[in-house]
Amino acid sequence: MIDFSHKISKEEFVKKIVLVLFVLLISVSLFAAPAKDNSVYNLRTSTNMAAPGTIGRALAKYVELVNQKAGGRIKATANFGAEMGSQAEQVAMARSGALEMVVAAPGTGPGTWVPELLMFEFPYLFKDNAHYRRVLKGMEAEVSARVKPFGFTAAAGQSQGSRHMLTIKPVTKLEDLKGMKMRGPNAIYISMFNYLGAAGTTMDWSEIYTGMQTKVIDGMEASPTMINASKFQDIAKNLTITNHVIAGIYYFFNTKWLESLPADLRKIVLDCAAEAAEYQEKLDDVDQDISLKAMISQGVVVHNLNDAAAWVKACEPMLSEYRAKGANWSSFIDKILAIK
Repeated sequence: MIDFSHKISKEEFVKKIVLVLFVLLISVSLFAAPAKDNSVYNLRTSTNMAAPGTIGRALAKYVELVNQKAGGRIKATANFGAEMGSQAEQVAMARSGALEMVVAAPGTGPGTWVPELLMFEFPYLFKDNAHYRRVLKGMEAEVSARVKPFGFTAAAGQSQGSRHMLTIKPVTKLEDLKGMKMRGPNAIYISMFNYLGAAGTTMDWSEIYTGMQTKVIDGMEASPTMINASKFQDIAKNLTITNHVIAGIYYFFNTKWLESLPADLRKIVLDCAAEAAEYQEKLDDVDQDISLKAMISQGVVVHNLNDAAAWVKACEPMLSEYRAKGANWSSFIDKILAIK
């Protein structure tokens, strides 16, 4: 029973009320405010592209942006070329958690488990670089959905530019390619070379220089920026303008790591990825022309095709062949073709 017989002064009453309110305020603060996260998260990234190329420079920019905007709560680092092994090895490391993010072409990256991602490097499928960039951006959510079961989240799609063929011997028409051993990064390229009459062979990017030097291959293909960054023109002096493929990359994050981040840091990681993609786009548009001119100044002879239509026609049966691989391929092709 409460004893009302004891009278207290107005001053004492106010003091007690203030004390009760203070205690309540402290209690609410302790239970309502989340504990401050003082963790420092590692963001180890890697690309098999050379550091001087636009993909490499964009990755360096990305690391710089994350370190700056995360205020020390994320420690981001980057590796280039073969420092962390082949592209396949780097992708496997990202899947296992030994890397938090890998920069990879979709087809030769998570395409190991989701083969329809090879369609990003399909010959004569995209109108131009602007169209290709719209496809990369428009397909990001779809790519993420398809690679999520294998531990990846896709972001920051970047075009590597239109690709041409660099060969030891000149190629000026389709017949010149017959029987030549040409390096391709994945099955799409090998199929394309076979349709074009060449002998396609897979080889990691880091092995191309030695491959041409020892005549294991007669040539390779890539954009001028990619070729110049790795100095493949030291070995082969003939560049045929074929525009056969436009290729690109995504940043593939380890999903478990990405989702373990506090929401504010996750936003920084993804926002910086988008910013790095915009940075790379501006770099690449300028650098393709600069790289081509640099290669010409170093003795590369540029050949333009008189029978370009024949190259396109030779590859036409490929689309039906790849649609026939199954519903996962067909649905993915339809989604790509829907983006104009």
